[in-house]
Amino acid sequence: MKKALLLIPLCLLIAIVGFLSVPLMNKDALSPTEDWQGKPFPEFVGKNLLDSNARLDNNSLPKEPYILNVWASWCTWCIKEFPILLELKQKGVPIVGLTYSDRPVDAVKALQNWGNPFNLIIDDYEKGFLIQTLKVSSAPSSYLIDRKGVVRYQQKGYNPDFAQDFLPRLEALRNEK
Repeated sequence: MKKALLLIPLCLLIAIVGFLSVPLMNKDALSPTEDWQGKPFPEFVGKNLLDSNARLDNNSLPKEPYILNVWASWCTWCIKEFPILLELKQKGVPIVGLTYSDRPVDAVKALQNWGNPFNLIIDDYEKGFLIQTLKVSSAPSSYLIDRKGVVRYQQKGYNPDFAQDFLPRLEALRNEK
């Protein structure tokens, strides 16, 4: 009987761990990024990371299909993704950066260390408007946006096959009339 009583705390612990683990199996429950596919990129006004006197808005964005990449200097997965982004930039892919909870001085230092794959960088640190509007909960996150400003594809998290996933879609958008 005493041995059976000793198993009760162990069984309770297993039940609690199991109960708490179930939500972790649904990755959208952990990072409830809104699905922006088919929706226009939100209207915004923000700072240019590399020129704090310049303001950016939707008119500042490329007029051709481009990738918007959410990143941060403290993000280890972003560091892993930067070489892929740099390679895409060399291939002529327009990439817009969006800082995620990152002090501008830290973001600029990261670019000096890792290289700059971006055509322009939206500094969203002060207001966090775009991050909140897009419901970004982690970096890196990337969006493929067509020439009309509509999000056509999005990806959250690091993907070692990033280029293979984005390039064919980008090419298809370039060929659309």
